[in-house]
Amino acid sequence: MFNVHDKLTFILRLCLQCWVDQDDKMVGLGGGYKDRNKARALEEPRIDTEMEMEMRAMEDIEMAEDITPPLFPLAAALHDSFLLTHCSSCFSPLPNPPISHSNLLHYCSLKCSLSHSDPLTTAFFSALPFPSSDTADLRASLRLLLLLLSHPSASHSAPPERIFGLLTNRHKLMIPQDHSEVFLKLREGAAAIAACRRNNSADISHGNALEEAVLCLVLTNAVDVQDSIGRTIGIAVYAPTFCWINHSCSPNACYRFETPSDSTTTRLRIAPSCTDLVANEGSCNQGYGPRVVVRSIKSIRKGEAVTIAYCDLLQPKAMRQSELWSRYQFSCSCQRCSVEPLTYVDHALQEISAVKVELLDSTSFSNFDHDKVVRRMNDYVDNVITEYLSIGSPESCCEKLQELLTLGFCDEQAEDGEGKQPVNLRLHPLHFLSLNAYTALASAYKVRSCDLLALSSEMDNNDENQRDASTMSRTSAAYSLFLAGATHHLFLSEPSLIASAANCWVVAGESLLTLARHSSLWATTNSSKWGFPVGRRMCSNCSWVDKFNASRILGRSIEADFREFSCISNCIANMSQKTWSFLTHGCPYLKAFTDPFDFSWPKTIMTYSSDRDIGARSIDRSCACSKTKDVCFQSEPQHSNQVRESIIGLGIHCLFYGGYLASIFYGHHSHLASQIQNILHDLD
Repeated sequence: MFNVHDKLTFILRLCLQCWVDQDDKMVGLGGGYKDRNKARALEEPRIDTEMEMEMRAMEDIEMAEDITPPLFPLAAALHDSFLLTHCSSCFSPLPNPPISHSNLLHYCSLKCSLSHSDPLTTAFFSALPFPSSDTADLRASLRLLLLLLSHPSASHSAPPERIFGLLTNRHKLMIPQDHSEVFLKLREGAAAIAACRRNNSADISHGNALEEAVLCLVLTNAVDVQDSIGRTIGIAVYAPTFCWINHSCSPNACYRFETPSDSTTTRLRIAPSCTDLVANEGSCNQGYGPRVVVRSIKSIRKGEAVTIAYCDLLQPKAMRQSELWSRYQFSCSCQRCSVEPLTYVDHALQEISAVKVELLDSTSFSNFDHDKVVRRMNDYVDNVITEYLSIGSPESCCEKLQELLTLGFCDEQAEDGEGKQPVNLRLHPLHFLSLNAYTALASAYKVRSCDLLALSSEMDNNDENQRDASTMSRTSAAYSLFLAGATHHLFLSEPSLIASAANCWVVAGESLLTLARHSSLWATTNSSKWGFPVGRRMCSNCSWVDKFNASRILGRSIEADFREFSCISNCIANMSQKTWSFLTHGCPYLKAFTDPFDFSWPKTIMTYSSDRDIGARSIDRSCACSKTKDVCFQSEPQHSNQVRESIIGLGIHCLFYGGYLASIFYGHHSHLASQIQNILHDLD
């Protein structure tokens, strides 16, 4: 199963690449917590209390700087589905044929094989009964246990609360709690590791306490490892230099993974607030496995705590707090969570309007259970996306989500003793469920366009299918551009959302340029001034795109301050004004907005007594987009080439702006940089 955040991450990749495999991250024996990037929070990282487990800057650090050298893991393991395609030591893609150590563990070189292979790991794969779920947790735990037992300071007595400076949290996780799923899987996994060890050594005690402690440590501290295109391919546990970096909902840092070919030479610029627990951590590092680099996304003052995010930051406060507490047993009190009233971003992410659904009665309805509403609507959107991904039904996805956005969601709520009252619930354009819907719609319309193009090819270039494909491509581009504008609008108020903004701008650019390639849509196919190669790309209104070329995205230093790039925003805004009416033709929900940067309530659907009144006064149900052919297009050939020029220019600006934001977040090793180059190459 996917969780909602994983689904939307997957759909964004789908918009960029047609289809990208995504791994299961749900709780399981091999999967651990839903998102391994968050699991370290069980180390009690309460940033509002005095504690020793945190990392602080040793000097002033500017935005977009690496603040650690590449850090090797204490232990790492590929997910089972990647064991035959990637090196089990360094996680690099395997050559063909691979250098194999066993039937399941493969290596890219003799060096990797010698650094990683051991008889116990090989024996583990032959142990029966073998767990049915992914075994990455168990294999990482086994390697960490071998490292612990080989360490000079290793003790064979009762397991310590800390191993290599990391909390095991065994006293929390190994509480039966009515035989919870996590407890049962920990117990089974520890028993499997212990049985494997006893089969290969007669000196192992019959207790499983040490195995339980190590497996709990992995479950608590391991992070997901992504490859160069963003797929989660395995897990890794790092020393306190990385694992002691605490959570914030407005973090000042992020991290990325590097391949062996990358040559980062950054020195360590952060230090733990307490050094006595990590004095020997360097001697534990074996020098193999996926390397992680921490990077600043904001300016960090000397002595300031370095923080990263453990949860999806595009969730409103209540959902973030619920997730962090239910999974990691702490309440976040970062600046974003503590401020009263709510920040603008958190208010927008949760804003809902409700009106009574009674004939001739459009009275505003404020006394409704907001949490219940969010749960019901979230379940609805989640089910639609699940159906789309599992069954492959983009038509149904488009119909249901368009109807949700345009007509709202009907529910029954109790009001002041009047009994059950039918209520129509509407999402603010920046509500987190609206963002989810835009993402899914951009993908679903793109898939529909690809399907129609394939069908047209099979039917000897059927003109109707080609026109419909162009229509779907246009609507996909419209939703992608609207999503980019929405996430960027939120990013300007909350800079830690930079990664979401970068991804959405690149998706929008790709969708716009895909639209520009549809020959059936345009009157002619004359080449435009937005020609190639990259070095000759120009913009008549600004020099930004000309200066910020591909070489800068792929490796040159970021010299200009972020404020210098206001000109690119002006260009994007101007080009969007020229194309928005064209892109949204036949789509009433998006047509209700004046441009892709207008995030007021859509007044053509809902009108108000005043600009400050968020209560709906009327609902125009005639604008529903619920039919199969829910976006109709009538081209205007006399203007189409001008529109096409604007779409191409807008797409290129979106790509490079997304690339710039990605270079801040990921550095010059971003998978988005390569993706941008592929998109531009295809356009050429």
